[in-house]
Amino acid sequence: MAWQAWVRSRPYEWSGTVEARTISVGSRVGGRVKSVRAKEGDRVIEGQPLLELEPGDFLAQRLISKGQLDEARANLDKLLRGARPEEIEQANARSQTAAAALQETIVGARAEQIAAAKARVVAAQVAVDRAKLDAERARKLLATQAISQAQLDDAEAALVAAVAQRDAAAQELEQLQNGSRREDIQQAVARAAEARASARLVKAGARAEDIEAARALVDAAQGRLDQIDVLLRELTIVAPRAARVESLDLRPGDILAPNATAAALLEDDQLYVRIYVPETQIGHIHPGQEVPVSVDSFPSRSFLGVVEHVNSEGEYSPRNLQTADERADQVFAARVGLREGFAELRAGMAAFIHVPK
Repeated sequence: MAWQAWVRSRPYEWSGTVEARTISVGSRVGGRVKSVRAKEGDRVIEGQPLLELEPGDFLAQRLISKGQLDEARANLDKLLRGARPEEIEQANARSQTAAAALQETIVGARAEQIAAAKARVVAAQVAVDRAKLDAERARKLLATQAISQAQLDDAEAALVAAVAQRDAAAQELEQLQNGSRREDIQQAVARAAEARASARLVKAGARAEDIEAARALVDAAQGRLDQIDVLLRELTIVAPRAARVESLDLRPGDILAPNATAAALLEDDQLYVRIYVPETQIGHIHPGQEVPVSVDSFPSRSFLGVVEHVNSEGEYSPRNLQTADERADQVFAARVGLREGFAELRAGMAAFIHVPK
């Protein structure tokens, strides 16, 4: 009877293993290791660099992207500001010049121009008359052998030139008297309309579509620059939180592949014990329950633990149950988080949970 009473009074005991949450850190870009700033066993704080990779051509890519962004921003600013005052004045002057040319083409020649053209025709006719007389006189003198044939040829050439000049002057006078041709007026009208349209475009500035396209180019250039900055930050692998370096086996010059694990960190302030509770005893444990945890290394001491989670689905063959009898029963996995003993306990230690009946 005493033995049975003693057995009934013994607390429930569930065994497990101390485990720690690990973090595998690496880089999205990879590359050649430039420097290693931590070693195995070091305790690191959040944000502390562990190792640095060589930048390769990322710096050149960033310089190119920065130049493209500056160019896109300058083009956008140019469109938003519109034309300069000097450009507007220049466009107005071209429009006014084209309008004046059109008016001159429509009105035709002035009376003074026609009078001057008539005077040029009269002067040219006088020159023709004089050249005729000189040529006739030269023919008579050649007949008497008073002059040479060359002198006669000069006189006749002068007559031909004088006639040509008179005809050109007469044609010019006729054009002035007839006024501008219809084709000339149409061309002048078109040039004036084109100049006015150009002036309006300069004053109106850029279209809304062009401004939106320029903004899109700025956004795209900014995105490329931000992307490169992210990749540059990936060259320095840092600790995401306070932890201890469990493994780091890289040296300067080693090649690290993208997304490969560069180091494993152990969060030894996040220790927990994974236990397996038989189905018949599952009612004696629940999340939030404080339980004592003991290990063989410290037989006279227990450590405070809190049940963090109990699986809702049972299983038959957990890996760390050693005997066939234990594996034959259905059990439920539970996680007990340790609240003390971080300096003494290590991942991998056998641990025992005791709960009174």
